[in-house]
Order: sequence, then structure tokens, then C-alpha cells
Amino acid sequence: MKKRIVLVAVLSAALFFSCEEDQTKGPKFLTEEEQAVIMEDAASDNVIEAMDYEVDYYTSSREIISGINGPKKSSQWRRWRYKDGIGPAVTVDPTGWSYPKTITVDYGDGIELVNGRIISGKIIIDVSDRPMRDGATREITYESFYVDSVHIEGSATRTFAGSDSTERVFSSESNLALTFPDSTVLYRTSERTRTLVDGFETLFRHSDDVIMIEGFVNYETSNDITFSKTIIKPITKTGACRFIIEGTVSFSRNGEEFAELDYGDGTCDDVATITKDGETRQITIGRRLWKMWRR
Repeated sequence: MKKRIVLVAVLSAALFFSCEEDQTKGPKFLTEEEQAVIMEDAASDNVIEAMDYEVDYYTSSREIISGINGPKKSSQWRRWRYKDGIGPAVTVDPTGWSYPKTITVDYGDGIELVNGRIISGKIIIDVSDRPMRDGATREITYESFYVDSVHIEGSATRTFAGSDSTERVFSSESNLALTFPDSTVLYRTSERTRTLVDGFETLFRHSDDVIMIEGFVNYETSNDITFSKTIIKPITKTGACRFIIEGTVSFSRNGEEFAELDYGDGTCDDVATITKDGETRQITIGRRLWKMWRR
């Protein structure tokens, strides 16, 4: 049994808008602020999902929790996740099968993943009960924690919401502050439900994972700009694809919806479409935009 509910590199970076038609004539399809809203959401998700994956990696089952205590061990499942099989130092207190317990994952000055990403600092996870017991919670906090050069502070709570033979369901709430390399700060609160639809029978093979996410995320920048994202059709991610393959979200600025983003029909690609005022255009996953937050 396993729980692999986290998107890995949801969008890789953020969204770069590319259209076949010439946008030098007439008004832009999206304003610079609207583009920045969508791009900052994607940049935030990319970081959040990378660190959430680590939490799930070390709390997927009682067997994993009981077997990870100690210094940086090298095992088959760590070799699939970390470069050269060298992972973080993990301690579990108390050891054995009793709960609650605290898991501390210490990346020190930096641990490199097989995809080249660097994680440093500590994740502290307070686990209330066995991972697959209905109502079991994980209280997560971060200490001097970075994903690459993005600093993450705050807390999150995961609650197991029951299981059957075909899916695993988890609710998730978080209240986080992300500080990017240019000192931009993004405050992020969210309430989401994650469902592992398929793949939980194969603990260490991620290619067969199918994950669906519902809920909303609210943002505020350090200069009091607010925006939000609401998932109106469940987002779908598979372990075999680095991109979101399906789902629709709406974006709002100061409480007013301005666009919808559609991730497609299930094809693994970097193409999505965005609709505003009845007009739809194609976008491509790519680089980030910071101009809005530097004002």
C-alpha cells in the first residue's frame, strides 16, 4: 500500500504565454498583472509539490516509518529518489509501532535529487496515528527550509479521509510564506483534497500513479496584491508525466474571475489553453515573469 498524492514538479517553472497570432496589434489578451498571477501560482505550486513529495515519501506506510530511523542510509528506494542514493538524515521518535510520533527529516546544507533539485534544512512531521487510519493527521513545519533557492516557512496539515479498494483520499490545509531569490515574498493559504486514484499497490513504482486534486489556493504578495485559484474540474497528474494532463482552474484577481486555464484531454504535453471573455488561446509551459512583483 502506498500514498503518493503529491504532484512532482507540477509545472516545472511557471507559464510563458505563446500564441500564433501577432499580439503587437490591439490590446493584449492578458494584462501583465493577469499573466503574473497565473505564473506566480505555477511557480508556487512547483516548489510546494516538491517539498510535499518529501513528506509523503517518509510517511507513506508504517513499514517505511519504522525502517527509516537513523543516519543517511542507502537503499533501493532512496537510489530512485536521491542522487547517488544519499538521502537526508531521518529520525523517528519514538521508534517502533506506537503513535503519535515525530519524524525529523534533515537535509543539512543540501541534498540533491535525481532530477537535479537541491533541498536543504529540515522538515518536522508530527504523525498522530498509523498513516492509513481514518482521521490520522500529519502536522508539518519547516526549519531553515529551502527548495533550490526558495525559502519556505509556515505549516501544513494533512488528514487521511478514508480508503477503499480503489482510491486513497487526503485533505490538506497549509499556510505558507515563500521567499524567492529576488526577495519577493508570496503568502499562500490553501484547502485541497488529493485522491490517489491508482498506483497505491506498487509502493516504489511511481509511473502508474494517478492523482486528482480539488480545492482552492489564495495568495497575497508582500505589497498587498491578492489573487486566487479555484479548481473547477479536478486536476489530474500521473507519475509518468511531469505535467498536469487534465483539469480546469479559474483565476481571480481581487475577488473577480478573469480567466480559466484548461490543462487538456489527458495527453502528456506542455500545452494548455486559457480562456478570457470567450476567447481561447494556447499557452506553453516555460519561463517565469516577475515584473509585476518588482513594482
